[in-house]
Amino acid sequence: MTAESNPASRQSKRHLIAPAWHTIVFIAIFLGLSVVGGFFQHAVKQHPQATVPSGNAVPRYISVLVSEWLLVLYVRMGVHKRGVRLRDLVGGRWATPKDVMKDIALGAGLWAVWVGLMNPHVLGSGTNTAQGLLPQGIIESLAWIPLALSAGFCEEVAFRGYLQKQFQAITGSAVWAVLIQAIVFGVGHLYEGVGPVGRIMLFGVLFGLLAVWRKSLRPGMVAHAWSDIFGVVIFRGA
Repeated sequence: MTAESNPASRQSKRHLIAPAWHTIVFIAIFLGLSVVGGFFQHAVKQHPQATVPSGNAVPRYISVLVSEWLLVLYVRMGVHKRGVRLRDLVGGRWATPKDVMKDIALGAGLWAVWVGLMNPHVLGSGTNTAQGLLPQGIIESLAWIPLALSAGFCEEVAFRGYLQKQFQAITGSAVWAVLIQAIVFGVGHLYEGVGPVGRIMLFGVLFGLLAVWRKSLRPGMVAHAWSDIFGVVIFRGA
């Protein structure tokens, strides 16, 4: 029996991109941050009529931004132990303007699907929990943009990059890896309600499949960041 046909040999080739304990702690940290977010959203729902002066949300945006980059830093520390770089998680390469335009076009297509699924007639209406984070006034709107850009980069690296590749190494299946990271991503938003969690899981699946097909997180980053920015317009117009 050759090494290629030996299951044990194939198993040995699936190297984890970070220690298993690192992934367990990562999931615990993410769920912990989500619980904290749940307490905040609960407070917003308890006092929906409270008026908040413009600019008061900026410190909250900064705290979210810092927590996202700390999560990426934690990911980097874990994968660095196995000789993996963040650029390896991102994948792809923009060698020509054509490469850039192709990924932007793919991101735009994914964003269009996202907007379609946000239609309440498609997957049902969501909740108002996100209203507490929406910017009010020029200062908060300006602060929202770097937050959205950071979310597009950090969350794609953390979930479609690190977690998806890690679970693909564990299971040996890209399909299972996409599903597992999407479930973790969705459950982390459980405070928004069961309906929104299902929609967020579906988003995670779509982004994960695009990452597998394109072998790059770049189109997903474009779609994710732009969706978060444009989402302000959608919510305000709702």
